[in-house]
Amino acid sequence: MASSEPGGYTPVKDPQSPRMKELAEWAVAEHNKKEGTHLRFISILKCESQIVNGVNYRFTLTAKDESDNCLPGNYMAIVYEQLSEHLKELVFFKQLLLAE
Repeated sequence: MASSEPGGYTPVKDPQSPRMKELAEWAVAEHNKKEGTHLRFISILKCESQIVNGVNYRFTLTAKDESDNCLPGNYMAIVYEQLSEHLKELVFFKQLLLAE
């Protein structure tokens, strides 16, 4: 559902594009590096973007913890990207509960 307010998140036209998959995989790898976890990216469930001084990409994605035998889980990640400055930053990453 597209947001009618300025600066709100809107759905990405092709969330399964190679570019979005690359960003989602990068988010999981960056989280692993920062937190010492062993998640493996599986798929993108949803992707939205927000135009700021650059772009925030909000992913709902599936990943599996390779360090145990648990089932894959859903996670939310926000990646900020400013192409003109060659800047990419993992702003937010957390596991979603079943109700989220």
